[in-house]
Amino acid sequence: MFDSWSQVDPNTFRVRGKNYFRDKKKDFAPNHAAYHPFGCDVFLSQQKINHISRFVELPTINSCGKLPNLLIVNVQVPLYPAALFQSETDGEGISFVLYFKLSERYSELPSHFQDHVRRLIDDEVEKVKGFPMDAIVPFRERLKILGRVVNVEDLPLSAAERKLMTAYNEKPVLSRPQHEFYLGENYLEIDLDMHRFSYISRKGFHTFFDRLKLCVLDFGLTIQGNKPEELPEVILCCMRLSGIDYTNYHQLVVH
Repeated sequence: MFDSWSQVDPNTFRVRGKNYFRDKKKDFAPNHAAYHPFGCDVFLSQQKINHISRFVELPTINSCGKLPNLLIVNVQVPLYPAALFQSETDGEGISFVLYFKLSERYSELPSHFQDHVRRLIDDEVEKVKGFPMDAIVPFRERLKILGRVVNVEDLPLSAAERKLMTAYNEKPVLSRPQHEFYLGENYLEIDLDMHRFSYISRKGFHTFFDRLKLCVLDFGLTIQGNKPEELPEVILCCMRLSGIDYTNYHQLVVH
């Protein structure tokens, strides 16, 4: 059904597998995620709305430990065209707000992944080897976006567009530095800011934007594993969006 969201199995996403550092192969993710979807909102706005959870009535879910029970992902998409020398990174846009709740089977997830989720939430830092010197970076820089268009063959695309889609569909991308995190009483919100994406990314997305309402999109997040003992990567959250036509939705006015 179009103009809807639905669950998607975590094991349909390809991630760094157990032997990735030996064979560089991606494997299907384990079929469990830290957070499960329970809703999606689409808002239009004249400017980006950061920390959108402040304006949404979130459900009360009994706490079951030290982790936030709710994860809100606010994907901020610009509606204005990209300009090559554009310094402007705010303006009219859409917020796709995805709502997830902590899995009841969270304690069964691999211990390395549970540790990664805690470090992500606690905003820890880590030492990264580099040249000429090591650097201290936020652990949150490991957050990785997984996205794919499921129904590429159904879309009206030119030969060049189809070639681009084939090349880049399902390619994971680290969300840094275009992300912000907000920790509430019982939730973590992650804002993914496409207004700050590169010109090339913005331009490519904008030419494709009018066909968004025909797309079945799978979206997921994982935390990058940088050592063998941190593999396989596990899905933090995932959701399917089918044929979302943003023109059907209302402006959100925030005072």
